[in-house]
Amino acid sequence: MYVKRLVIALFAVVSITFANDINLDKIVIDAKKTNKHILVFLHITGCTYCLKMQEWTFDDDNVIEAIKKDFIFVDINVKDEGLVSFDNMKISKLKFAKEIGYPMYPSCLFFDQNGELVYDEVGFRDETQFLKTLKLVSKKAYNDID
Repeated sequence: MYVKRLVIALFAVVSITFANDINLDKIVIDAKKTNKHILVFLHITGCTYCLKMQEWTFDDDNVIEAIKKDFIFVDINVKDEGLVSFDNMKISKLKFAKEIGYPMYPSCLFFDQNGELVYDEVGFRDETQFLKTLKLVSKKAYNDID
């Protein structure tokens, strides 16, 4: 009986650990299939502006609708447990943010269907500003920006 409980407890811990992992390589494949961009929201616990974006910007019905329509949303708290798999790397969430050059929070990174970073915004954006960004990215207007 003790061994059975130990195995179940171990399985639960392993499941929780893997549940915190993010496989961006797989998400890129999904983006190709669905013809959507990938929106990665990098944030950190205790950041006032990160919390404002979560509670106001990402909770707005129009923002939610726009994201569902044209994006695959990936929420990464860089202080959370788990690993990020991307472009032959498997690293912590904090190291991922640093490796790709975004150790500032909040940051919204937009990747195309090939996993290429095509646009970014660092700092807080309210609903109106963020809807403009979502429209710009979904229409691929970033190609017209110098």
